[in-house]
Amino acid sequence: MSADKRYIVETTGGGVAFLDYNNDGWLDVYLTNCPTVESSKAKRFLPNRLYRNNGNRTFSNVSSEAGVDFRGWSMGVSVADYDADGDEDLYLTNFGPNVLYRNNGDGTFTDVTQLAGTGDARYSTSSGWADYDADGDLDLFVANYVELDIEKLPAFGQGRYCIYQAIQVLCGPNGLKGAGDSLYRNNGDGTFTDVSEKAGVADLRGYYGMGVAWGDFDNDGDADLYVANDPNPNYLYWNQGDGTFREAGLLSGAAVDPNGKARAGMGIAVGDYDNDGRLDISVSNFSGEANALYRNLGSGLFSDQAASAGIAAPTIPSLGWGTFFGDFDNDGWKDLFVSNGHVYPQVEAVDIGTRYLQRCQLFRNLGNGKFSDLARFAGSAMGEPRAYRGAAMGDFDKDGDLDILVMDLDGGPHLFENRSPNGGSFLRIKAPVGSRVTVETAGGKQIDEIRASGSYQSASEPVVHFGLGKAEHANRLTVRFPNGHSRTLDNVRANQLLSVVR
Repeated sequence: MSADKRYIVETTGGGVAFLDYNNDGWLDVYLTNCPTVESSKAKRFLPNRLYRNNGNRTFSNVSSEAGVDFRGWSMGVSVADYDADGDEDLYLTNFGPNVLYRNNGDGTFTDVTQLAGTGDARYSTSSGWADYDADGDLDLFVANYVELDIEKLPAFGQGRYCIYQAIQVLCGPNGLKGAGDSLYRNNGDGTFTDVSEKAGVADLRGYYGMGVAWGDFDNDGDADLYVANDPNPNYLYWNQGDGTFREAGLLSGAAVDPNGKARAGMGIAVGDYDNDGRLDISVSNFSGEANALYRNLGSGLFSDQAASAGIAAPTIPSLGWGTFFGDFDNDGWKDLFVSNGHVYPQVEAVDIGTRYLQRCQLFRNLGNGKFSDLARFAGSAMGEPRAYRGAAMGDFDKDGDLDILVMDLDGGPHLFENRSPNGGSFLRIKAPVGSRVTVETAGGKQIDEIRASGSYQSASEPVVHFGLGKAEHANRLTVRFPNGHSRTLDNVRANQLLSVVR
């Protein structure tokens, strides 16, 4: 990568994904490339990579034979079975036309972008899938960043630069025009229809979209949409149940900081961190800004509890990207992970309370509304400062705990294997995307949803993972499917992956 990061487009990649593309039960890995303007103009693109899990903690590069060695400017990736044929497909967000790869079910993929009509040609960042209209198939939302011409890029140096903390740095996104967002409705026949404006999610204000997360935030049975914007107020779109959405980020309290100031939102974590039956939201932000922890109060309202929960002060010096809630020690409470890394290498030369290379952060949920920063004790690899970006979680080694995959913009991917000592029991549920899962044990009740969105430009394993502590079984397990139907199972034994179909 460019040593001094002269252009904003060189700072916002790259995404990672966990997926089981060949349905062998082992999580494979997909990585997007991180080009430079110089390499792009010279048409020297390193390909995106697909690595097949060999089942023994090693991987094999199958990018070319699978047909997904995309050679262009790739930013992020999302994963979903959009055609309901039983295998996972890939959607790439790019600086340039996006790409939809259909999984052929034989270890190969086909580029069906033109047929599908999902080739958004703008500067796209994150994307996510959900059945927002409850018609039985998955729809696609794409967040776009800025309008940018590679031949007319705002650059650093040669008389063209911007100022950050009295330092000369690259320009953007402020001063650039926002690119708007896209919602593609799945027609059920392999094609999609752009319904962005009709649905009310086209971003006519021109905010700079970065993170995307679907979730039933008001517990009414349909998928709502949250978008993290940089550095504008975040969007919270309430699903009206008629194919349209109502934006209420500011009214809900989940758009800005407690003082009403917009922050530079990057990634989004969704989960019920306090086990009260409502999905909460955490947003990673720019350095000098605390990450948000929006506690869901019900009735469409949120309250930023980052300060009282203990994650505000530790995140202020960091510039956060990929983030998610996950119970990494299986104690029944969802912890919080954040990948960090600055966009300006020039900050290394001055003392302004932040650095270009930053460590990841892992906050352990104490079960009382508070978190403890454990990253310094989570292993030397996770504590090593790097320019981290996209991040995903999943159990790649099938040992019952959540592992982490993260991209270093300047140094490639890192796979952190979870080796938590004295971890509790667990229960993992596989169900259609958008399903609400509730598990009840003697210790209480937990909820979560199967999602194909969240974090930053990345795709986590589409499985709900519950830590059960010392419980040897769940008293009751309930799965509410996106169509409103549900299934309930009693006395479900712990320490298994259970597929629940509608």
